[in-house]
Amino acid sequence: MTLYSPAPPLRPFSDDKPILLVSWWTTILCTFIILLRMSGRYIRVERLFPEDQIAGLAIIPLFLRMGLVHVILVYGTNNVDLNDENLRPTDAELRRRAIGSGLVLLSRIIYPAALWTLKLCTLQFFGRLIGSTGKKRYVLMLMLLRITLAASFLAVVVSVLAECTPFHNYWQVLPDPGGQCRQGYVSLITLSALNSFTNILLVVFPVPIIVQTQIALSRKIFLIVLFCLGFVTVGISIYRVPQVISEQGYQPTRTMWASVELLVATIVGNALVLGTFVRDTGIKKAKFKPDPYGSSSNARDGKRAPQVLSKKDSWDNTDDDMNPPTKEVIKPASIRGRDSQDSLIPRGVNATVVKTTRIEVTSSPAEVSDSAGSSTYLVHQKPQPSMTASNRGPSRGSTTKLLREVPLRRESIKRPGL
Repeated sequence: MTLYSPAPPLRPFSDDKPILLVSWWTTILCTFIILLRMSGRYIRVERLFPEDQIAGLAIIPLFLRMGLVHVILVYGTNNVDLNDENLRPTDAELRRRAIGSGLVLLSRIIYPAALWTLKLCTLQFFGRLIGSTGKKRYVLMLMLLRITLAASFLAVVVSVLAECTPFHNYWQVLPDPGGQCRQGYVSLITLSALNSFTNILLVVFPVPIIVQTQIALSRKIFLIVLFCLGFVTVGISIYRVPQVISEQGYQPTRTMWASVELLVATIVGNALVLGTFVRDTGIKKAKFKPDPYGSSSNARDGKRAPQVLSKKDSWDNTDDDMNPPTKEVIKPASIRGRDSQDSLIPRGVNATVVKTTRIEVTSSPAEVSDSAGSSTYLVHQKPQPSMTASNRGPSRGSTTKLLREVPLRRESIKRPGL
């Protein structure tokens, strides 16, 4: 019994339109989930972690694949039965099917690229997680996982490109190039097997770390169940193989199951991070609190106070889970030479002025006559502007010392005798 089967019968494009819509909706939903993760992280900490950036890169193969899938479903492929004399495909239709068949080959490489990018995102999180534990065995296991991930992706690409010989038969429509060139069952089975194997590794790897942590049993069970969501992807990857083979490798059916698997893989790869947003755990910005020491000085200097990140004590934080607790460093207030003496007075948040006294000073010349017929004028210095001072001097909040009493100066003006 051979693995390959005859080509499926030709179907109208109207039968494939729902699959095209489902593929677009799943791609948009995957993009929304990834952007929700990235925006949520940036709102909380105002930066993106490496695994967030890798998740953002997964959007590129998602839309590249969707663009190829759209053309493939519209143009058709060579995996249809065109030997019926009543069909008589035109040269334009044959050319479109040849283009669609060539794009199928490219899409079968971009599709696992999107899946493996999501796996790399999870693996990057594991690397930051075990890097803080300092255990060499976990570091060694992580290195083996990375090698396995790279080797498995390379094996998938080789299975896609090496199944059909000669190579140009991949996009040959007539005569029939054979099942190994138009159905691609070897690449389908290889992708399903390696995808399931790597997903199982990503599920099993964090379980020993969770078990050894000092957290409540209920939370351990919750985290293990959360990581075990990867088995859903394994189930879909295995289930779609017999479904595609039963449809004789019909390309729209294969596309539909691939879109569903991508959606589930995106949900599983971002479930832990989105869960911390819902449960309000993980590293995040500290809420604003007024700083009674040095905040006014920093404002005058035009400097922005450093932000302090806080996090709740929970292992399932997706950010620096095993790191020591964050410590808040209080920055002393800076005193400049041009600051008034007010900056030396420590004030709390509820500091208020106890008592103030407003003093207004005015002056005018006064004429005094003596017995010698001369007049003496009392001349004051130019009055200082009104100021606010406390009843105990500058140590209680004034910004200027009180003026001492100014001695009067006598100026005699001799008048000619009458």
